[in-house]
Amino acid sequence: MWGADTNDDGGGFNITMTQQSPATGSGMEPKQNTVMSVAISELLQSNEENKNTHVIVVGIIKQVEAQSLKNMFTIEDNTGRLVCIQWGDENELSRYPKLIENAYFKVVGSKRIQNEKVTLLCHSVRPLDSINELTHHLLSIIALPYQMEEVNMTSNAKLSITMTNHKEFPVNNDIGGGYMDSTNSLSLNPKQLKVYTVIKQCQDEAGYSASDIQKILPEKMSTTEIEKILSFFIEEGHIFSTIDENHYKVTDFGS
Repeated sequence: MWGADTNDDGGGFNITMTQQSPATGSGMEPKQNTVMSVAISELLQSNEENKNTHVIVVGIIKQVEAQSLKNMFTIEDNTGRLVCIQWGDENELSRYPKLIENAYFKVVGSKRIQNEKVTLLCHSVRPLDSINELTHHLLSIIALPYQMEEVNMTSNAKLSITMTNHKEFPVNNDIGGGYMDSTNSLSLNPKQLKVYTVIKQCQDEAGYSASDIQKILPEKMSTTEIEKILSFFIEEGHIFSTIDENHYKVTDFGS
């Protein structure tokens, strides 16, 4: 795999991250059920723990330790090292992607603090498919403060974007076809997969709400059922909220 021969001291990153994300110390309160790309140092420097905020970390896997009910490993970028914990029974752990030392992985999880030690509770762990995912992650970290500033300065932006009554939705025949088959590496059931596919195909920066998804789905599904699926996606780190707590986009941009 590319990047497997990266030196231990550099972590493979040739960029120094100096930005602070809203998740860890910029003074802004993160939205509930939000997923943010962060540098490891940001997690280590903050003493706050927000279980409603998921973070995305990309780095090189080190020191893998497999146990009966969990995998423990260290992930590093050039800003620091972080211990990650992946829970599951024997069957669940066997279905997860194999952890390969000295290879790049993308981890979505929640920050935890125990005995003054920061760890990451993993919801999704997978190897990178290409260098583009690493580039996207770094650019997301740099861009996030500016995006938040732009939203705060444009007071009517949220109102104009959330007026979905007149939104035109793209019609994509792939919702029922092979596109979903290639997306189902997340082991979703058929209904979950259809909802995930709709969200992933969204081209709107605001993302889709439950009512938007209901209008696009080729088969009838209640709003309550869609909201339950969305809650599951949030817990698993598959989606994140955008302009408010009711609009979502997928976290897995690279696939």
